[in-house]
Amino acid sequence: MWLVLFFMVVMSYGYSVDSLTYLTVFAGVVQYNKWECISPKCNELLASSSNKEDFYSRKTLCDSNLKMDVDFVFTNDNRTSFAVEWGLFCDGEAKMSFLSSIIFAGAYVGFLLASPLFDTLGRKKVTIASALLTLVTTIACGFSPNYYMMDVLRFLCGLGKNACWTGIYCWMLEFTPSDMRTFMTILSNTLHGVGYLLVDLVGYEVKNWRHIFFIISAVTFMGTVPMFFVPESPRFLLTKGKLAKAKASLEKFSRLIRSPQSMAEVDFVFTSHKQNWLKQIKDFYVYPKLGRQTILFALMWMIACSLSYTFNFGWSKISKDFYMGYVYAGIGIIVSFLLIMPATKMLGKKRGMLLFLVTSFLSYCIAMIDYNISPSFTVEHLASLLGYMSILGSYVMIYQYTGELTPTSHRGMVYCICGSFGRIGSFLGPYSQLIFTILDRKITFGIFAGVSLICILIICYTRDPTGRAMPETPKDLE
Repeated sequence: MWLVLFFMVVMSYGYSVDSLTYLTVFAGVVQYNKWECISPKCNELLASSSNKEDFYSRKTLCDSNLKMDVDFVFTNDNRTSFAVEWGLFCDGEAKMSFLSSIIFAGAYVGFLLASPLFDTLGRKKVTIASALLTLVTTIACGFSPNYYMMDVLRFLCGLGKNACWTGIYCWMLEFTPSDMRTFMTILSNTLHGVGYLLVDLVGYEVKNWRHIFFIISAVTFMGTVPMFFVPESPRFLLTKGKLAKAKASLEKFSRLIRSPQSMAEVDFVFTSHKQNWLKQIKDFYVYPKLGRQTILFALMWMIACSLSYTFNFGWSKISKDFYMGYVYAGIGIIVSFLLIMPATKMLGKKRGMLLFLVTSFLSYCIAMIDYNISPSFTVEHLASLLGYMSILGSYVMIYQYTGELTPTSHRGMVYCICGSFGRIGSFLGPYSQLIFTILDRKITFGIFAGVSLICILIICYTRDPTGRAMPETPKDLE
């Protein structure tokens, strides 16, 4: 019980991860169906409209050359929005997509910088530094005076946020018994879904967009504090030959989880693997299996992130209710993560992931059907939600896959390599959702089904980590 509680407290930063990512969605919300005419030109358009119910839409607003505060005003439920203040709607949507994507560009750079540091300075130091950078820049976003300053701050926020979460996961994975790794992975990522619902709730209840940033900053602060009290990863210390520090780390960990087992008399069997960053890079050539599986994992991360973030930034274009669309998605995140446990228990990790990916492929095929289940819910929305849940489940499983099949000596670097490819996919996600406004939806969902099929083929060519011991050095892979 104390071990589970330990993970819940330490991984509480997970509440912040999705909250921080989608802050701009809710602080910059533009509800195209909530505006009213204030000029004769606009009123004439309304009078000549054949369908008054569909008049207040994005199409009318953006295609009729109406000017804000001249021809119309947003009612937006009396809430403020930086997208409205700074004109990031209609022709400005590309700027809004860039602002949503820039956090992933920052994450990409953050992974490149953190890659050599995780395996040299250690998990703890780099993770805490990343968390503090994220906290400071998120607070600063609440004071941002214009679009360009917000771009800079969101870039810096991304630089810290994803490196921090990857550091926490890698750090905790190396404390986790093999029979609890799937549970720890599900627990930590379920917190993402809770964070998703949290930012939706805050965005709905809080009317001032600056206050939304401040509230999520407070959540980030609470998730950062526990990191200071957790010892460094003993596996990392052992690969550096620091036996005494590794024992001290495990001793502190035992006290935190109230274990009766003392580490003082425990004998360690380990292989020291001291290397600099350049030698680590060389190992990807010297040990081909390490290089091949890292390339496959990186490609999988990129595709899974691109698909999931396409929907995360695009529910407003699929769901007819902005906030409820994100509620459904948040619940879908939690359900998909909870389904991982029975899937892996019954099928193993590889076949369990294939089940999720096949479901994703079929869901995107079904989403091509144009049919209204109810006035507010369509087959497209339901199938998109199912496909989104499936690809998210696959993404969480590839997170664990990567950690369990990568040597401890290179785990930090490989996570950063895969994470940087994932951020490329994440950066493309907010732009991918614009495809819904450009191409026929059947073509769009056909593309999504095709890339899901690529993920299926990738997993077919990877090893199954079920029942395998975590490798310590690249030689263990051979």
